[in-house]
Amino acid sequence: MSSKTYFQYQKELNVPVFIAVNLEQFEPTLSDFFGEMKFTKLSDKEVPGVLEAMKKNNKARFLNMGEATPNVARQIHGVMESDHYGVESVIPKIGYQVYRYKDQGLMIYSFGAKVWELGAYSNFAQNKLSARMIINRFLTWALVSQGILGLWGVAVDGGVVLQRPKESKGEVVFIDVVGNKIFTMDGVKKLGPKFKVLRLDPTLRGRNIRMRHEELLSFMSAHTSYLDISGLSVPVRQMIQTLAKMTEGLVHPEESFRPRTDLSL
Repeated sequence: MSSKTYFQYQKELNVPVFIAVNLEQFEPTLSDFFGEMKFTKLSDKEVPGVLEAMKKNNKARFLNMGEATPNVARQIHGVMESDHYGVESVIPKIGYQVYRYKDQGLMIYSFGAKVWELGAYSNFAQNKLSARMIINRFLTWALVSQGILGLWGVAVDGGVVLQRPKESKGEVVFIDVVGNKIFTMDGVKKLGPKFKVLRLDPTLRGRNIRMRHEELLSFMSAHTSYLDISGLSVPVRQMIQTLAKMTEGLVHPEESFRPRTDLSL
């Protein structure tokens, strides 16, 4: 059996979040997909040091990814009551939780454990929307303990546009509230002093409208990529409150929003 390949999220910033996967079980596009998600492939020489450092770092998180076994595949495809509410669900178990993206993957995780498990199909990276959503859920849960908040949306000059997951094509903007950094699919940026959170409005013409503080809090809470059956955790709520004090919320005309080919507003 082939050994696993290890990837690190935002390696240049030494973020202690990793994925280990046997690439032979998946289509070749998986490695490129991880690159798009800002994971860097580690060399064989780097791996032992990473594993040793993980033992000493309580905030480190490690996702073991493998092709779904027949038993896991049955759970991925099975009919559940939660299917009425969407393709994603979290099922609490004793000591851990089970996240399922219907017909795509199953993740077992616990905030008290460093190593989590993901079972998926060999063509995992083929459906970009579901693949991004699953990996971004992992990142969201893994980064909470480091004071990093995940929000569905895309980065623009001077801020972020928050959207629903399908509108953002599964993209998440991660904001390091304490470190004043923003992690996006375009790279890492500094959280500038005039950082803005934008909501697109199809009825608005020609000008921005400033959000009230309570409106901004509610808007960010509704667009966080943190998912839990009990709702938002205390750390997540605290990060949202801190960010709301640091930023300005604007309602922006949807007609003047330009897609990824030109991310300036």
